[in-house]
Amino acid sequence: MAFTACEKQTIGKIAQVLAKSPEAYGAECLARLFVTHPGSKSYFEYKDYSAAGAKVQVHGGKVIRAVVKAAEHVDDLHSHLETLALTHGKKLLVDPQNFPMLSECIIVTLATHLTEFSPDTHCAVDKLLSAICQELSSRYR
Repeated sequence: MAFTACEKQTIGKIAQVLAKSPEAYGAECLARLFVTHPGSKSYFEYKDYSAAGAKVQVHGGKVIRAVVKAAEHVDDLHSHLETLALTHGKKLLVDPQNFPMLSECIIVTLATHLTEFSPDTHCAVDKLLSAICQELSSRYR
């Protein structure tokens, strides 16, 4: 998937915002996922699935840092995400349908926190997250 210069610039700005508080953004995204798609909890053994949960914050931080790193490699997502795709697809056996659900939660979280979340920003972020989902799903089973 090719990204325009404008999309790359927008994605870079969003990545900078996310990089400032990866645990906070990530925990909120995961908590939204667990509330809106309770079946996604089956991949995690947490006692507290809220954004305040320590394990939710740790894993949420990992997710957001991975998105930030992917934003830095938009021209070669396939190579950049290969190891992560293998881990989720072969070792953890995460159903690929979970990735778009989490992407929606990331977009909602961004939209609630950013005063400037224009339709163009939404489209650029959605395009990045869709490409990430496609790559992570490529090694399922």
